[in-house]
Amino acid sequence: MPVLRPWPAALALVACLVIALAVYAWSVDFRAPDVVSGLGEAAAAVRLQATAMALHLQAAEMHREEVRRMRDAGEAAARLQAARFALADQLRTAALLAWAEGNPDRAGEWLVEASRAAPERVDLICLMTDLRTRATEAAERRVELLLLVLRYDSPCANLLVGESFLEAGDADAARGYLQRAAQGSPEWPGPHLALARLHMLAGDPAAAQASGQKALAHARDLHSRLNAAAIVRRAGGVAPERWRLIAEWAWRTYAWVLPVVGAFVVLLVSPALVRLGRRGVAWVRSQRGMAQSAS
Repeated sequence: MPVLRPWPAALALVACLVIALAVYAWSVDFRAPDVVSGLGEAAAAVRLQATAMALHLQAAEMHREEVRRMRDAGEAAARLQAARFALADQLRTAALLAWAEGNPDRAGEWLVEASRAAPERVDLICLMTDLRTRATEAAERRVELLLLVLRYDSPCANLLVGESFLEAGDADAARGYLQRAAQGSPEWPGPHLALARLHMLAGDPAAAQASGQKALAHARDLHSRLNAAAIVRRAGGVAPERWRLIAEWAWRTYAWVLPVVGAFVVLLVSPALVRLGRRGVAWVRSQRGMAQSAS
């Protein structure tokens, strides 16, 4: 059995990474900000949070330059808005990573920048208010959130207020805000999940099942799907098991790794395969020669 040396492994790994990057760049039409953003998502998927933040910030700078060029060139308002929203999305992602890493100051700074880039995005204002008031007292936080509802009356603001009342155990006060949030954004799993919790608190398992199933149908992130499935099962309904949801999420998140691993293994063992192939051909020739000699 031939011994595999380190250099073929390193060469195979580099080749696979280059191929994977080329395929992804082709899939996003070789747009540099999208390529860098995709690398940031890949880094976050393998828990390289600092690298992911740096990459998303780099993508944000690329979008910022694009916005400047489009403004100078007098591009159409719709194209300019799309570029501004892309800039805000990158800053928002970097801010959430910073918050998860325990750096609220940087998170707040990047969210402010995101809101300046896209001031019409109420979801950014909701996120800023949510993160800024988490460390305050419950009553003070609720006042801030109520002011947010009075100003915007958006699904995200209604959800935050409804959840604040729900955390305080006031299901009656939470109900109206959560229903408005669900009506305003019916495909958003957050309001449905909160309504399922409310119905469980109010002792209505049938309604909790219905809301939980809606949350499960629309949820894409693992945390929301696990919570929705748990509520549905607790209410007496049928939902996928925890291990199945985790397996589905892992497949969706890391399926792109499988072709890379397969190519890596093939490239790694290719010298051995070539040698085995040559031995097989030599054996067939020897057998054919022996048969001809015997005849």
